[in-house]
Amino acid sequence: MGIKLINKTLGPSYKNKSISNNFTGKNILVVGDIMLDRYYFGNSYRMSPEAPVPVLLETKQEYSIGGAGNLALNIKSLGSEVELTSATGNDKEGFKLLELVEASKLHVTMAQDHKVTTTKTRLVGQQGQHIVRWDREELYEGNLIERFYNSIKKTDIICISDYAKGTVKRDTIGKLLGKDAKILVDPKQDANLYHGAYLVKPNMQEYEAWFGTYDKANALRQMHRLDWTWLVVTDGAKGMHVLNNKGEYQHFVEPVKEVADVTGAGDTVMAVIAYGIDKGIDIFESCKLACYAAARIVEKRGVAIIQQDDLERNIVWTNGVFDILHTGHLKLLRHAHTLGKRLVVGINSDSSVKRLKGDLRPINDQNTRKEALLELGYVDDVVIFEEDTPYEIIKEIQPDVIVKGGDYTVEQVVGNDIAKVEIFPTVEGHSTTKTIERMKA
Repeated sequence: MGIKLINKTLGPSYKNKSISNNFTGKNILVVGDIMLDRYYFGNSYRMSPEAPVPVLLETKQEYSIGGAGNLALNIKSLGSEVELTSATGNDKEGFKLLELVEASKLHVTMAQDHKVTTTKTRLVGQQGQHIVRWDREELYEGNLIERFYNSIKKTDIICISDYAKGTVKRDTIGKLLGKDAKILVDPKQDANLYHGAYLVKPNMQEYEAWFGTYDKANALRQMHRLDWTWLVVTDGAKGMHVLNNKGEYQHFVEPVKEVADVTGAGDTVMAVIAYGIDKGIDIFESCKLACYAAARIVEKRGVAIIQQDDLERNIVWTNGVFDILHTGHLKLLRHAHTLGKRLVVGINSDSSVKRLKGDLRPINDQNTRKEALLELGYVDDVVIFEEDTPYEIIKEIQPDVIVKGGDYTVEQVVGNDIAKVEIFPTVEGHSTTKTIERMKA
């Protein structure tokens, strides 16, 4: 570990610190815009008499490494060797950022010639709600890659973390292509800047700004034009579209119990993909893990660093109407919960139930059924599907185990070609249909 500063003298708190050697033999290099994330937490119970804005009574402050630094931290946490190359300012925020970098034990080569350290300050209320964010930034005018090009000796993967703050220039990708490494890009600028990259990961808003409405055929044409091998488009709760230059495509989606904070989700995705490539994992499989990990990260407050445990997917799936919960349902669900790390339950939408069981069903609407299942404690997520069968959602979620009741055979279970199927014995005397019949009688 070490910090190598270029062209500037270390500040007072750094004067006795060691300087790292040049980057040699690391697996992954992260290049891009580092920034300081600053949080003011407090209680907000009243409005200001001076303006229609809330008053925050500060209780604590927190600082963390953001931008490209957060991506590097996530990669390091997963267990890959990583170095970060970026630029910071010679201001108090810059020195605070360097303190955090050293404490993190990241291996960093840093230009300290930025006029202003990019700083994002957030005011957060007692329930975790963001009241306001203000940014302090100025475009970086140096040429990071030109400065550090000769020190990049050997690496397998280069991650470009571009926040459009100036570290990534028009010639950046072209120069790095000469390093014989796979270049992965988290973009914020025009698509043409990333010509020749191995993998590009825009979100859906960025993709549509480039190419219009997402369409696999058009996406493939754009990939060939820009010489991309892989295109990964993230789309929030709708999941992730993964396409390679051969036209092979997969879509992944992961249910989220409750979104607490989406900050850093994109870094999570890129970190897992980079880690997967580093460890020789298939790209599609890496993206599936990345989608799952991002879903777990957004359930946590603040900028969370991914852990190996967040990659242990082991999803169990079961589905049904679950109109009136009875003992048979509860025993099946409790058993299913023991078979993996996360239990996802699919329920038929109201319209789907009516098609299958008649206009008098369901007794309870889909939202009521969903809430009842989530109250059980051992159900992690509930997904409502509109189709008569859940095959498409099973294909997207890719569970490890599917559990169904004893009135099914393995061959009859939807999704048996996707995941292992376990049949749970039917609990005699318990049936929603029979319960409704008794109620009518």
